Amino acid sequence: MLYNNRHIYLRSPLRVSFVGGGTDLESFYLSGESGHVVSSTVNLYNYVSIKDMFDSNVRVHHAEIETESITSRIKHNYARTALEHFGLFKGVEVILTSDVMTTGSGLGASSAMMSALIKGCNSLRDKKSGSPMQHAELTYKLESDAGTIGGRQDQYATAFGGFNSITFDKNGVKVRKVKISKDNLKRLEDRMFLVFTNMAREIKIIQTQLGSNLLDDKMKKYFMGLKELSHEFLESIEAKDLDFKHVGELLHESWALKKATNNHTTNPFIDQLYQTLRKKGVTGGKILGAGGGGFLLAFVKDPAVKEKIKYELYPNFIALDVKFSSKGTEVLWKNF
Repeated sequence: MLYNNRHIYLRSPLRVSFVGGGTDLESFYLSGESGHVVSSTVNLYNYVSIKDMFDSNVRVHHAEIETESITSRIKHNYARTALEHFGLFKGVEVILTSDVMTTGSGLGASSAMMSALIKGCNSLRDKKSGSPMQHAELTYKLESDAGTIGGRQDQYATAFGGFNSITFDKNGVKVRKVKISKDNLKRLEDRMFLVFTNMAREIKIIQTQLGSNLLDDKMKKYFMGLKELSHEFLESIEAKDLDFKHVGELLHESWALKKATNNHTTNPFIDQLYQTLRKKGVTGGKILGAGGGGFLLAFVKDPAVKEKIKYELYPNFIALDVKFSSKGTEVLWKNF
């Protein structure tokens, strides 16, 4: 493409998935069952900068800096796949950064990154991004093209933004905003936090195992249990009188079911961390994403207990407060 000094800067929100993860896999919901996930985007983001290069090279900044004469030689799967899809083969520079880590967090960071790449490349090509639904589907497709194995919830979470009830079945995906008051939303925020397990995880192994387990009728009951819990969780948080004790219990129960779906989801270190948190006053929680590492969601009944736990964890573990966000993938700045 001709050099015209175009530059665009975007961000995509990461997400916390509360209940139902695993039922968003095609091997579950295309078999006749419907899947259901309750999740919310939070104020942690992946950032993408895309600009014209003065020369004809392609440069991608991530954990390393790659400079190649053509996009096909770029090693970063997501950047290469997105650039090639939009015909950006030469003369482009991409910078990828994140508030946490770009992969292995359990917060849907990979989908957030691809979502921002798509929106940015679309803009550089003067194309319309389409609806959030179309954007989410293209994100899923390009992630698959890049070699990612996984479910469909993250793409919809980051494209739509906000607190959502997401249903999956053979007819497609439906996204509905969770009906919760601003007061109850704030009260939920005050009682939840994230703890980094000090381990990243290899999602491909875990997701492959999950897909295989879904073909086993004995294992499928655990996924059915997760789906039922996701609807119970939705009903609980949409109630006018939000019962925080019950929310913690549901998260704890969903973690027990999630561990049963795959023997790679947890390990002795994660189990020990969770038990330590329980002894300190955490009423419920779960590993986020596929498991095996990344971030753990913790929930308490009393906000004062949360602050005490966070101080006791430091410096061995990083504990983060998060706030719910309402926006999906968005352009922060552009010069055209």
